Amino acid sequence: MKHLCKKIGLVLLASLASTLALAQSADEYLVEVVFFGQPSAPLVAGTPPDLDWAENAVKLDDTTRSDVRAIDPTRYQLDQDVRKLEQKGYQIYLHQAWSQPLDNNLDLALSKGQADNGIYPVQGLVNLSQDKLMEVAVSFWRNRNANDVQMSGASVISENLHQRRALRLNETHYLDHQSLGMLVRVSR
Repeated sequence: MKHLCKKIGLVLLASLASTLALAQSADEYLVEVVFFGQPSAPLVAGTPPDLDWAENAVKLDDTTRSDVRAIDPTRYQLDQDVRKLEQKGYQIYLHQAWSQPLDNNLDLALSKGQADNGIYPVQGLVNLSQDKLMEVAVSFWRNRNANDVQMSGASVISENLHQRRALRLNETHYLDHQSLGMLVRVSR
């Protein structure tokens, strides 16, 4: 009888542990973004990012938060969409995915390339929030040296995609700009 009680206790403990793990993962969202350039679109110069653009954000590349972590590229869900975009001549600037809790105050900072005086070639902020509906707010920049695009008067030319959009889970959403675009997918 003592042996049976011990086994039942272990089964109950394992069941409780798996229930807690499911409860934790229920609060976890997988976010994936693809930031790209429209083929043959004219350069639409926008407001460059502030040097402190990520001051209050969690930087995905160097966060120590256990509830925010990059996802292995083998788990990306938008790879097929990326291939289609590339086949049509679109240039992919950034493709990244991560897990995070739903936290209205969590801004996630992403960047790609080497920073020049605090400005990256590609950089952006993502905020996933929920009031009545789930929303994503993004502000992404593509920054280029003015000498590279033969424009005078500024050292950096920036294109900026800045949008807020209601979204549904497990659907791919397209954010549009004159010269830039973004795919966003949020799932559980």
